[in-house]
Amino acid sequence: MTEWPHGWSGLLAGLNAGQHLAVDAVVAFVDGELGPGAHDRAAEHLAHCPSCATEVAAQRQVRSAVRAAPAPTLPSGLLAALCSIPQTAQRRLPGCGPLPPAGPLDGFAGGSNLLR
Repeated sequence: MTEWPHGWSGLLAGLNAGQHLAVDAVVAFVDGELGPGAHDRAAEHLAHCPSCATEVAAQRQVRSAVRAAPAPTLPSGLLAALCSIPQTAQRRLPGCGPLPPAGPLDGFAGGSNLLR
């Protein structure tokens, strides 16, 4: 279960004040990402709010349509083009000459990869 950075309770807090579910709460409800307490509060709200219940029904339709859609096809040369990037890209800063070759600190704070 993915947790909203500020907790799902923040998205559901307005329910006691007669507000509607936030869009993110609707999506999380449909995706089963709400914790038990937040899920129960949202379900209780949905039982009494036709507007939010309609939004949940629409989100369920969208979810079903996306899951039923065929996987997109990729151009045949895309993988080869992506694989060639490390060989064709130059290590340069905008307006400057080439950077020195990667050093032992690449990947660490202060390493030259911070300038790429």
